[in-house]
Amino acid sequence: MRLAPALAVLLWVAGAAAAQETEALPPGYPPKLGGAAGQLGDTSVAWEFFDFSIGAFDASAWVDRDYNSGTVRLHLMGYAPGKPDDTRNRLLAQGDFGKAFHTGAAEMPLVEVLQGSDVDGPKLTSKGQRAEIVVESIGPLPENSYLRHVTGRLTARVCPQDWPLKSCQTIALQFETDVQMGSAVAVTP
Repeated sequence: MRLAPALAVLLWVAGAAAAQETEALPPGYPPKLGGAAGQLGDTSVAWEFFDFSIGAFDASAWVDRDYNSGTVRLHLMGYAPGKPDDTRNRLLAQGDFGKAFHTGAAEMPLVEVLQGSDVDGPKLTSKGQRAEIVVESIGPLPENSYLRHVTGRLTARVCPQDWPLKSCQTIALQFETDVQMGSAVAVTP
């Protein structure tokens, strides 16, 4: 029965090591990056963008460059105000900006309101409809930062796809947020 004390010590060491690896999240996590607000049909709506990064980039507002095509894309994934853990009724907006991120209208804009956590599930979508995403300003890159402050607007006609609403609606939003910038993204004024 001498194995029992050794096994107890081994389990205690393993438990202590696991406890050290799991640190509590800091107060205020995740930090808010900014938001978007406006109208969906006749209803006032708002979303917030958050930085979920812990050791790796993971913001809900970011700009990256496609590895194969080199196309720069703005991504905005908005959450209900103050509810970064709630994946229902999120805003998804994205648009391409050619070889460099710049002010002006995005190419191939997509605007969606997702009903649940699945981006392929029920939604209001601008696919096949008119949509516009316009970046109005891009702030300077602060020293020792990967964030730039971006403002803009989006408008789209969004129609139901597997969504309980039966009619298309217009969405019109202003957004102001910091965005996480990929290291390979060129920016032109």
